[in-house]
Amino acid sequence: MKKWFPLIKLPNRYYDPKLLKSRKWSPWNFPSRRKHIYIGISLDWALIIIIYALTDWLFKNPQPPIAYFSVNDNSLKGPVVEEIVSSTLATLINTVLPGVIMILLELIFFYDFWDFYHMIIGHITSFGLGLFTTALGWVTVGSHLGLRPTFLTKCQPDMSKVVAMNITQTYFTNEICTSKLSKVEYQGFPSGHSSTAFAGWVFFVLYINGKSKPWTGGAHLWKILVLLLPLYFATWISLTRIMDYRHFPFQIIVGALIGIGTALISYRLHFGNNDWFLGAGDGTDNIPGHYKYLEDWDAIDDQDEVPNVSDNNRDLEMGLNEVGNRNNTHENNESSEVNNGNTEEEMTNNRNK
Repeated sequence: MKKWFPLIKLPNRYYDPKLLKSRKWSPWNFPSRRKHIYIGISLDWALIIIIYALTDWLFKNPQPPIAYFSVNDNSLKGPVVEEIVSSTLATLINTVLPGVIMILLELIFFYDFWDFYHMIIGHITSFGLGLFTTALGWVTVGSHLGLRPTFLTKCQPDMSKVVAMNITQTYFTNEICTSKLSKVEYQGFPSGHSSTAFAGWVFFVLYINGKSKPWTGGAHLWKILVLLLPLYFATWISLTRIMDYRHFPFQIIVGALIGIGTALISYRLHFGNNDWFLGAGDGTDNIPGHYKYLEDWDAIDDQDEVPNVSDNNRDLEMGLNEVGNRNNTHENNESSEVNNGNTEEEMTNNRNK
């Protein structure tokens, strides 16, 4: 693959260079899986499969707790309109689209085997954790906080039962409904569209942020716009669920927070290096620290320095030089003070003479 990719070579600061021996000071260079890489990889994928399987089971089987509602709650009487973005379309937009874009960018500009691998598994992990957390909300507190704006419209309460029971209570269960409601009508909290939109696109933004390095002082506005547009897109997908009366605003907000949280966790897990968020160009913010150069680590360990040193290492060397210069300056100042003291003493002696 290295023979053909990346198709377009960018400046060296966009790639992970070989490391100085001094970089071994960082704990990221002591991966716990060094001797058992493929066992760890297998475990990761096994856990991901379990997470997706549990999510599917939670979505289909457990019934949410009994929901109580008032027939006078006007917020539950929204009109039944067509979805703007269906669940199937949202899944494709929030997972397949950012995944395809990242794969193309990786192959065209940034290709590295471990970088490519962690980009894929990180994206899948972010989406899976977001969906799993959302499913847990559906079957635990979903019925209490998850009634949708169209609930009473679809329920069509039997008012004769309401009048008969209103003597002793003002809140009712779905026993008064004349229409049979599906399980999904009780699963509005948190919003699945919102959590998956932000899980997919925030991870995408973090990936692009680490590659484009917009926070290096170059004032490249176009890079910031590239980072903001996917967030606008995720926000729009979430807000469509309010526009078509599928969710309340607080359900959207909680879903968005879940997606943002899982994206941050997943990206930090797979791209855990110095300046992992800012992407400041220290030379290791692109490539996952867990596996990079493990196979030839011994060869690197035997070298004091290897070619293609990163910007961070150059900064380190400059910092050491500055420390040395300060020390030299301090020594020179001390020497000057001593010489000045000697000169003043000689002048005093001459006056006495």
